[in-house]
Amino acid sequence: MAMHLANAISYITDDEKTQSGALVGSHNCNVDTALQEMLATKRKYGKMDKRQGYHFIISFKKQEVRPETAMEITQKFVEKYFGDDFQCLYATHDNTEHVHSHILFNSVSWRTGKKYRYEKGDWAREIQPIVNELCKEYGLSIQDIEIGTEEKTLKKWDKTKQGIFKWNRQICLDVEDSISFANSYENFLRLMELKGYELKQKNGEAFLKPMGEKRFIRLTDISGDYTKEAIKCRIENGIRHEINKGENRTPRIIRCRKNYRRYIPPTSYQKAFLAKMYRTGQLKRKSLKGFAKMKYDKEHKDSLSKYPELKERMQSLLQNGEKITPKQWKAEIQSLQSEYDSIGKEQTKTATELAYAEVISYNKKNLERELQNESRQHNRQQNRTKRREEEI
Repeated sequence: MAMHLANAISYITDDEKTQSGALVGSHNCNVDTALQEMLATKRKYGKMDKRQGYHFIISFKKQEVRPETAMEITQKFVEKYFGDDFQCLYATHDNTEHVHSHILFNSVSWRTGKKYRYEKGDWAREIQPIVNELCKEYGLSIQDIEIGTEEKTLKKWDKTKQGIFKWNRQICLDVEDSISFANSYENFLRLMELKGYELKQKNGEAFLKPMGEKRFIRLTDISGDYTKEAIKCRIENGIRHEINKGENRTPRIIRCRKNYRRYIPPTSYQKAFLAKMYRTGQLKRKSLKGFAKMKYDKEHKDSLSKYPELKERMQSLLQNGEKITPKQWKAEIQSLQSEYDSIGKEQTKTATELAYAEVISYNKKNLERELQNESRQHNRQQNRTKRREEEI
């Protein structure tokens, strides 16, 4: 997960775009150790998952502002909007016709440990007014700010081009897909809910309402094969699609052709969803056969060759081939509990000392960072004074 944050920092601090690092700054962290400090904050509060950071972009009109001025505006925006809450790394890029600034900040506050939360309307209420105020202060045109969390408008169904959308066909596809993955009727209903349908049951029949619709649809009205008993039978027998044969149908020989499809690997979201289904027992693992088994045996040849030896060693630990029951394991654990309690106090003392040392180390780094920021700001102020004197 930290790789995304590292890639973003590497991009916005590119020497070719920032005058060899002269147009790079930081807020509540050090430029050289921004990534390490952001990750340390996440570890401190135990928030290493989900969103790692946010990315703002301030764009200026063509040939309207110097890179140094854009850098000053960006610095003032960061100080005013984030205050003492979030660690930020910002940079101004002058490698394009339009000078623009990138702002990358940690999703977790280093001071409170709370996560940044962007609500709908914050752009108009809080962010845009600050940008406009700074642009007016420097005599610039009012600029826009792009936010990485901005929601995209959903593409609507165009009746004039695509015709009237028919839910029956889509429901059939979703029902067949859920039946193929379900291991019980209740699990089938749960999979349909995950697809966005609202479900209710009445008199042993299932009713569902697609997203955006007002009325419920009886499942048996979609197809007579979607009764509760029929779905249960298909799930128990592992039947993916039922074929209704006519009574007086004349047998005939047909030519079969295998349909080859290009393999498309699953996305990260699909992998996470399937893994969750496996862990919860909603999907059953299939044993390897044929070429897949040969490939697995070849890749794990060393591990499989050690299995008989490990099995013999485990059996040698048991007396006369005796099997260990859960009660025996429980008795063994209770016998070891007293030994564990005796060393618990020593472990607690060691952990306290380590925590104390970590706090001292963190305070030391924090002090060094503040001193470096003060020195950097002092140097910038001197450089600005020299430039103004040269212009005069």
